[in-house]
Amino acid sequence: MFKWLKPKKEVTQTPEQTRETRPAKKTPPEETKQALPQAVEGKKSVSMAAEEQLEKLHAKIDAVAERFAHGEINPVQFQELYSHYQSNIQEIEQFLSLNPDSEEWKHLVADGQSMILRKRYAARLSGFAIYDHRNGMPLKTIGNFGLDPGLFVPMLYAYQSATKEIFGGAVRSTQIEGGKWLCFVSGKVTTTLALFTTEPAQQQLKTLEKIHAVFENANAERLMASPVEETTLVCPHEYYLSHPL
Repeated sequence: MFKWLKPKKEVTQTPEQTRETRPAKKTPPEETKQALPQAVEGKKSVSMAAEEQLEKLHAKIDAVAERFAHGEINPVQFQELYSHYQSNIQEIEQFLSLNPDSEEWKHLVADGQSMILRKRYAARLSGFAIYDHRNGMPLKTIGNFGLDPGLFVPMLYAYQSATKEIFGGAVRSTQIEGGKWLCFVSGKVTTTLALFTTEPAQQQLKTLEKIHAVFENANAERLMASPVEETTLVCPHEYYLSHPL
């Protein structure tokens, strides 16, 4: 006799069970997803920071040119500051061409160096000599003038006669021995000779002209005396021997 075999029941899975038994798809770690964009972003940030620094340096060069044009700094200060900024630009560009992804270029920029250079090469006053127009003799010597006032009598007369005709102004400066500069400031009855360590900026000469005007105004009556009593004169020049002009 044949035995009837019971058909096997088909085992069906619910959608939920099917999802549970299927192998889960592997998702890449979050850091893997972000690694490439971060690397690209890092390169961009290095490049952008370097470009910003280069733009700042070029802007500083433009500012130095404007300061010189306005008479705020002297020629030596201009040359030294320009050389400093231009050297920084070239060093950064050269470093980045060899190490485009490195931030070590930041160490090439020295903060505060421009201020040091500006002070180092500023023209400083050494002393003054004030002359009487009537006889060409010195009325008063202030500070470390370091030159024989009598040597400038011929120069002083030539300067007084040529100032308005040739130079068109009351202030003139000229280089003398040792790289020093001698500046003439002519007033109504006197002339101030100022000795500088190097060529002064135009703003310094303008200030010097104002100082001399104050001197003549303050001593107007005393300067009319003959002879002039040196000990009675007040001299605003003295302040600038210990303070920047």
